[in-house]
Amino acid sequence: MDYETLEKLQKALALIDESFGGNESMKRAVLDNYGVNLDISPTTFTPKAVDKTSKSDIDKDRILQDKLVYGDKWFVIQNRLLNAITDLELNERRLIMFLSPLVRKAVDADPTQRIFTVAVKDFTNEYGLKGKYLYNELETIADSILEKVFFFWYDYKGNQAKKGVSWVSECDYIEKEGLVRVKLDDTVIEMLTVFDKANPFTKYERKMIVNLGSYGVVLFELIASCMHQQYKKKAYTVEYLRAKFNCTEIYGSIYDFRRYVIDKAIKDIEAHTPYRISYTQNKKGRVIHEIVFSFEDIREKALKDGKGKNKSLERTPNSADMLTNYNDKQLARAVHSKKFIADYNGLVSAQNSVNQSSSAWVSHMVEWIKKDPERFTKRPAKEYLDDEQAPKF
Repeated sequence: MDYETLEKLQKALALIDESFGGNESMKRAVLDNYGVNLDISPTTFTPKAVDKTSKSDIDKDRILQDKLVYGDKWFVIQNRLLNAITDLELNERRLIMFLSPLVRKAVDADPTQRIFTVAVKDFTNEYGLKGKYLYNELETIADSILEKVFFFWYDYKGNQAKKGVSWVSECDYIEKEGLVRVKLDDTVIEMLTVFDKANPFTKYERKMIVNLGSYGVVLFELIASCMHQQYKKKAYTVEYLRAKFNCTEIYGSIYDFRRYVIDKAIKDIEAHTPYRISYTQNKKGRVIHEIVFSFEDIREKALKDGKGKNKSLERTPNSADMLTNYNDKQLARAVHSKKFIADYNGLVSAQNSVNQSSSAWVSHMVEWIKKDPERFTKRPAKEYLDDEQAPKF
């Protein structure tokens, strides 16, 4: 294998590690294309040497592989946690977000793990923090977060019940090694690792929030959890927003609350992310009791406004290697292949409803191929049709 080919192979494997958590099947498919046996190739995804003989063992492995598809670049949390009320300071909030992919990966490997380690160097690099007092700051966080709790609501025998949970049960700062060790409650672990229809969740790329301030992070997550909606609007009561932003005792007038919290958060988000947000106010009598946010992701708008929006599907003899020569059933198989998802998952934002289920992804991509087939020419169509199907989500 020449140097140029080896370099391409290494980049492909690195992309799978970054975007798909080191998915073994995807790596095998890439390596097969280059005539390389996975068993002799180094990889960051190394299964334990266990004799798998039962169906339950195989099913567990598949579940594990499905979870890893989120990869390290994603923050993924249950909506119960996202909508919870808490009084975290900015760097405390950053620590919890930093733990999201770390906890997910660790618990996938060992479901009993409850203690997680954060290197101060990794944390400061993630958020671009500088200064000689950073280690002291992490020590302060280790102390203060022990006192912090969050509250969420759940259904109990048909009634709404309120539950309080400590963010961490133990937190150690190991000065000489520059490490923070945290022990998390089972409820927190569940909210950072269990994502299904019974536990709705929100995911977004971690790079989206690294430059946001405290108010910006809070509003970004609220909007991100609604970005999948067909109609991009969401109403919150002023009472809830004050509690969510930890402003129940400051900015007493609605004018000050809007100016110093809501408007500041929107300005921050629009400066550092592709989200665009506006809002209106609803009154109950003479009192403003509700704020209605309207929002959009300008990346999606750019796709809709692209030149291929109304382009009809052309089936010509010259398009033999393109996806235009196949029926809907064949296209559905192609767009749900692992190679296709690896090639084109970046075309749709993480918050789009297309990413909420396999059926939504297939329907959207099949229609997109028909409208703009020239966008999907990275590989011959047959390569997608012959490829292994991705796990349903």
